[in-house]
Amino acid sequence: MMAVLEWGTLVVCCTVLLLRVPDAVKGRNRTVFGILLLATLCSVLAVSGPYEAIDGVLGGWNLTHLILRYLVFATVLLAGLRITRGLAATRGYRLIAGRTGRWALGISCVAVAALFLLMDTRGSSAGLEALSGSGGRNAVLAPFYAAAGRSYPAFVSLVLMAPLLSAVRSQLPRLVRAAALVTLLGALAVVVSIPASFAPPDWALGQHVVNYSAVLGYVLGLALFWFSGLIASKSGNANATLGKNSD
Repeated sequence: MMAVLEWGTLVVCCTVLLLRVPDAVKGRNRTVFGILLLATLCSVLAVSGPYEAIDGVLGGWNLTHLILRYLVFATVLLAGLRITRGLAATRGYRLIAGRTGRWALGISCVAVAALFLLMDTRGSSAGLEALSGSGGRNAVLAPFYAAAGRSYPAFVSLVLMAPLLSAVRSQLPRLVRAAALVTLLGALAVVVSIPASFAPPDWALGQHVVNYSAVLGYVLGLALFWFSGLIASKSGNANATLGKNSD
């Protein structure tokens, strides 16, 4: 089941990314393409085979996982800024881009690095599965490390919920509302992933389902926003939201 989640998410990310290539080459909405590229890279690093190969080159200390956490932060930051701009959510944009957002990002980065350094990270293990089950201080710190890695995405997701819910309830085109709903479900999954970090080992599969649902929600939501923009541009509809050609 884990392999299905890993590879299935990677296939979806790659497919959406490839669909966006022609527009990106033409200079249309390259910000969204960059977000999808980062999301695809994160998906690659979440797959066991590529993860262990890359981490082996880096010395086998699971530095790849720390890099993955920061790539996720960058992806969520860009997605949050783009979505709030596309939905004209001025307050949400200020929260993410302003002092509050910078503090949230900074604290999350420091917390992730500190907890990573406190653990014994020897031995490449995708998702740090082997480390969390190794007992000792790793067993204690691993859930807090996971929660810290999900704290900034949860912050951005909480900020996005209000404008996304407003978009779902609005009179915008159906595809735009569908995109907002899918993204909202992804944001909810991100928030749920915080308490899920402390779930018992028997719930590991549920944790992974929540995590990958969050990724798919954001990626598919952005894809639907893009499709809505294409349709709006062809029909002359001004409500293109995130599908507009602006960056």
